[in-house]
Amino acid sequence: MSTSGRRKVILPLYIISSRCELWFTDNSPPEKTVTSWVGTSSNHKMNTRFILALVFALQVSLSLSEVPAPSQELVDKYEAMKATFYKRLLNAYGKLQGAVADNDQAQQTRELIESLKEKPELQAIVKVASGLATEAAPMVDRARASLLGLYEHYLRPNVGESLSNAIDQIKVFLDQHMPAE
Repeated sequence: MSTSGRRKVILPLYIISSRCELWFTDNSPPEKTVTSWVGTSSNHKMNTRFILALVFALQVSLSLSEVPAPSQELVDKYEAMKATFYKRLLNAYGKLQGAVADNDQAQQTRELIESLKEKPELQAIVKVASGLATEAAPMVDRARASLLGLYEHYLRPNVGESLSNAIDQIKVFLDQHMPAE
């Protein structure tokens, strides 16, 4: 029952009644259209305030996006660990090649790879990929420096010691199973 004494009829949503008695409308004709309220002065002031708030928020977010540079000590440590890891991978690859050198299937695989190297399509793909890698190298270096700076500034004071200990334990395992030399 509505407060005006009329009985409210509940219709299924797919039936459109000629007189809508839903709670979110007052059944009166609209006094303003969409085009009439866009240009009003109060909305104009509100739009201006919204734009200023948006510009301010963007300035704040840009000032927060300035990332501190990592220290040279951290960069050197990272580069040494990366070089050691690459040596480990190359050493493991060499051992793997030596282990499968006598296998007939490995010989067939090598012949297939050699035949693929001679195809111009693959050579074109390799050229494009190497060009992309050359172009992306500065961006990757900047991203790496940013991540190292973020790590050093925000995480290293809290987790640096435990991470260093974990890396040392992993190095012991890798020295036994995947040595760098």
